[in-house]
Amino acid sequence: MNDEALRKKVRLLKATQAIDNYYEIADLLEITEKSFYNWLSGYYNLGHQKKEQLNAIANELYIPE
Repeated sequence: MNDEALRKKVRLLKATQAIDNYYEIADLLEITEKSFYNWLSGYYNLGHQKKEQLNAIANELYIPE
């Protein structure tokens, strides 16, 4: 999964699920909230391992309606 698709997935997850802010996701990913917001804004791309980890986190947090 590329970074843009993952950014879209994370934004959709926040919009549709009971996630108040991105701190929870950043904490699970073991990066700072500021770094997570910078990634979300497109200032840099995550490495392969972090992308895989974030994709797994997003899949775990998604609850189908």
